[in-house]
Amino acid sequence: MSSIPAEIPGFYYGAILPFPFFHRKKRYFAIEKSHTAPASAEWSSASIKRRRLESQAAEEASQEEELIKNHVKRNVLINDAATSGLLARELGASRTAEAGRGKLENEDVAAALWARGVADKGSVAFGLTLHYETHPHMPCFYVSGKECGTESAIAYSTFDEEMLMGTYIETDENENLQTKPASFRSAGQPHYEMVYCPQMSSIKYHQPTNKVLLTSKEPGQGLSLCVFTPPMDTTPDLGLHWIMGEIDSYRNIVYGFSRNRSWGVNQSTPAPASSDLLCVVGTSKGIQRIHLDETPSWIVQMESPPNYGLDTKIDYPGRKRHIGPQEIFSQDFQVDNHNVLLAGGRQPRLWITDLRAPTAGWSFVKHGSSIAHVRSINPHQVLVAGLRNRMSLYDMRFIQANKNGYRDRATSSPILEFPDYKNEPYFNIGWDVSKELNLVASAQDNGTIKLFSLSSGRVLPSGKALGSLQTGDPVKAMMFQTLPGENSPSLYVAKGPFLKKFGCAPSNNSDEE
Repeated sequence: MSSIPAEIPGFYYGAILPFPFFHRKKRYFAIEKSHTAPASAEWSSASIKRRRLESQAAEEASQEEELIKNHVKRNVLINDAATSGLLARELGASRTAEAGRGKLENEDVAAALWARGVADKGSVAFGLTLHYETHPHMPCFYVSGKECGTESAIAYSTFDEEMLMGTYIETDENENLQTKPASFRSAGQPHYEMVYCPQMSSIKYHQPTNKVLLTSKEPGQGLSLCVFTPPMDTTPDLGLHWIMGEIDSYRNIVYGFSRNRSWGVNQSTPAPASSDLLCVVGTSKGIQRIHLDETPSWIVQMESPPNYGLDTKIDYPGRKRHIGPQEIFSQDFQVDNHNVLLAGGRQPRLWITDLRAPTAGWSFVKHGSSIAHVRSINPHQVLVAGLRNRMSLYDMRFIQANKNGYRDRATSSPILEFPDYKNEPYFNIGWDVSKELNLVASAQDNGTIKLFSLSSGRVLPSGKALGSLQTGDPVKAMMFQTLPGENSPSLYVAKGPFLKKFGCAPSNNSDEE
């Protein structure tokens, strides 16, 4: 039975007002003319007419509000940072970010423009194979840039993860890679260097000492680093150039003061010019520092790292502090302070230490997953990427000491998340940061490559060449680099046996009028 009273013509359904609320009983009243009904009577014809008009006006206002709501739509450019940024520039509008206003930062627009205009700039093959599509990706490479102080550029990589190979890099006026031989070198033709480094895991360059640093994941050798000085020559134009295929010696830095050599090196990080170190290396059992005289020493080492869960606490007899970093996959020096080292590895912790301390005392911040990559963005911020689709930006100024008495543990929440970053299981996956472009490039676990804004954390639509690139397995190495003579960085990707270049073509002066 319906609870709504039936409408009877000539009658009003309501309660008598003079009674208290809890004694009111609704009933039907005959509608009475206004001049005979009491002044406050709700059943008078004037009161009923007034309420009907008020109800009708409220209903019309509600319908109009709903209609206007349907007409208000977000601008189609709200998700296109590049186009909206260009439009704002044409209109003379400011792009400065305002808290809570949802406006894009200027750096975000520049990053979006670079990502949208990225194009395929060619490739260089580091080996010959009949199965290009299924050939394993090269594990590491290095492309020389402006910081080397040379007129030419080279690339080092490995085709079989054992022997080092090098090739000259030549570009045309549009910054495309070319294989046209130069007068004293053959571009695009790889040269085998007489450097043997089994299970090669990283190739880095230390500019202050002009040394190339190779690391090996092969355990049992105690090999901390493989070092050589690349030969260079001065051409008649007084330019300094790399020379390929003429390395006559290299040095293996071996840590020989430990019986336990069952560790391998995952990556090296060259030290800044202001440091008294050559580099630091992250191993499967801690972190080593390599001094300028090429002598190694442990910052922290675990002789027999225990097998424990992510949050399990382990106590050793006589040991009063927590266990430090164990298997380390990435480390970096803090920007503008070479004494502070940041590191991450299999443990879900961002490790922080000051190298000036006699014995490195490590503090850490809990992260949502194991860490594969660490990069210091500026003196205050550090970017961390790892497994479980977690990439986060932390601000070290907001790191607070733990209040539960665990003195070496700190707490912090990320100031920026990257929700579209997808890497569930891989440690050895391509990843790099360009602070100049305000971009993060990362391989995804589905075989694609995505570009992220370092300001907003969102994924940026990229040009067709990069957006359509997809491989069966994620690429293992990539880096941003600016070649001599170029004005902006390009992205280099190791896809199979090829080193591919992606960048924005320079403006054609003939089109600018």
